[in-house]
Amino acid sequence: MPGAPDPNPLDAWVLATSARALGYARSLLGGNWHQAEDIVQDCYCRVLRHADEYNLPQDGMKILLRAITNACINARTRRRPWLSLFRQQDDDQTAIEPADPRPEPVEQRLMQQELVEQIAAGMALLPPIQRAALQLKADGHSQAEIAEILDVSAGNVGVLIHRARKTLGDFLAPYLDPEVSS
Repeated sequence: MPGAPDPNPLDAWVLATSARALGYARSLLGGNWHQAEDIVQDCYCRVLRHADEYNLPQDGMKILLRAITNACINARTRRRPWLSLFRQQDDDQTAIEPADPRPEPVEQRLMQQELVEQIAAGMALLPPIQRAALQLKADGHSQAEIAEILDVSAGNVGVLIHRARKTLGDFLAPYLDPEVSS
């Protein structure tokens, strides 16, 4: 539209990265939307305070993910263990999703839901650094990028991912193959 001002590049960067940042934070925090939103907002504020020092289009996502990782690890380690006995459900879990025009059999939907719940439970058992490495790998980051984001060596990233996959595989084995637990 002629005469319309160009959008602020920082606004465009935040809009382009916010969904991914929030999803990443939520995965590290065991699905807690409210805490993830708070952490992501704080991390954006910290990164944007130093926007003149960074090349946000090139390096901003790595810097933001590193900040989110550290903030989530700090949040999880500061939380007292007894609070987990009183786990609260997020109100956002009742969000309406678009309907699939083809109805799925009820059994298939229940099995998929149960598998998602089991994976979430298994992920929650992982140490935060392993969960972060596994989530970043699932998001398509290379081992070198994960090493930079988590501030560990590339070799350590491989170990973290291997251990996370092994722990998750062991946790899911009885669910995926009931004969193993018999």
